[in-house]
Amino acid sequence: MIEKYKPYLKTAKKVFEENKTLTLVSNGKNGVWAGKVYFGEEDGYIYVALEKGRNYQNVIENPHVFFVIEHGVPDRFIQGEGIAEKLGDITERPERSIIFRKAIELVVYAKKIPGVTLFRIRPTKLYISDFTEEWKPRAEIEVTDEVLKVFQTELKTKYSFWKVAYRAIRPFAFPATIAPVLLGTFISPSISIPLFILVFFGLLLAHSAVNVLSDYFDYIRGADTWRVLGSSRVLVDGLMKPKHHLALGIALLLISLAIGLYFVFEIDYKILYFIIPGLILGVFYTAPPLGFKYRSLGDLAVFLAFGPIMTAGVYYIQTREFSWLPVVLSIPIGLLTTAILHGNNFRDIKEDFEAGYKTFAGLIGVKASSYYYALLVLFAYLLILYFAFRGLLPFSGLLALISLPVAIKNIKVSFNQALVNFTFLDLLTAKLQLYFSVLLIIGLIIEKFLT
Repeated sequence: MIEKYKPYLKTAKKVFEENKTLTLVSNGKNGVWAGKVYFGEEDGYIYVALEKGRNYQNVIENPHVFFVIEHGVPDRFIQGEGIAEKLGDITERPERSIIFRKAIELVVYAKKIPGVTLFRIRPTKLYISDFTEEWKPRAEIEVTDEVLKVFQTELKTKYSFWKVAYRAIRPFAFPATIAPVLLGTFISPSISIPLFILVFFGLLLAHSAVNVLSDYFDYIRGADTWRVLGSSRVLVDGLMKPKHHLALGIALLLISLAIGLYFVFEIDYKILYFIIPGLILGVFYTAPPLGFKYRSLGDLAVFLAFGPIMTAGVYYIQTREFSWLPVVLSIPIGLLTTAILHGNNFRDIKEDFEAGYKTFAGLIGVKASSYYYALLVLFAYLLILYFAFRGLLPFSGLLALISLPVAIKNIKVSFNQALVNFTFLDLLTAKLQLYFSVLLIIGLIIEKFLT
């Protein structure tokens, strides 16, 4: 009997995986109530988080619930019934990760709203509709223990190593590396495309390694918990074992070092003057015994590594000579990269303090952190203007000023911690740096190739 339902159960699994919210309908003494909630599914059970509102009260009074899972288009969706079981406060239940893995937004609300409670729904009936390929009748399936066993075996959630690894390297942060690589390349008198490609991928691998290793050491130290948004959350949400995470970081680091050593042997041993400081600042950002992040030196380390050192190193690879020009011109990009980090640390001051350390944001406090963020961002734009009028930067580089309205908007967010957007200030700043850097590089390309 169960075999004929398996195609429909596979469809149900797709719906579970493709969506992160459902409409929960409950019925209590105050009547019927419906609301959108974040959910996660594991082994056929549905986990939801409820604040203490109407749905919460109804479910406490009557655990028989109804739900609809859809994405706004009636082509593939689930309607269902089930029995809800209260598990407890979300801050105390490890099952929260089942939802957080695909709905990181819930972390924000779980931190800010007291009493958010985790419930597990045992489906009793599923109504599965799939019209994506051809019309076929809706399937009505009684969720027996045999059906649940299919979800727990053949349809058990599997996480691809490569997808998890991609998440672990945090590619959204790559503009912090791409910008200095492009800057160092396009201010060079001449450009070797093969060298550019090799250094580009070598530094992206190095950045990936640093991100993975930083998450590992933060997790081992206890600095990364379910409350922290700045990490990849691969370890926090149980998507990868710590030993595998560490191995991934080391592998990425070794490959990037191999590319660096190629430059040392093929171009000049003096490239070590850039590789060694970058390696120390990157690896020991969180790794003991230095742990710059935990000594309130993370901002300085990031500024140096992703500003002057990287840009000057890329310029040296192209020209075989040291120049102060890339060092000076890298300062605006380094400031915006530091602002990304500060946006993360600013948001996590409380969590970092509870973990037993202070970043620079924690050292100066909330009020000063807003002004510090504004200074980092605005000074980057003022320097671009100064460099252009001093002749260090072509006037076409002033295209970067087009991104100024985005910068102003971000600064306003930094002064209002009550805004939901404040929680994502680091991501907003990463977007700002991307816009700023792309416009700046376009300006350099115009000057170099079109004038």
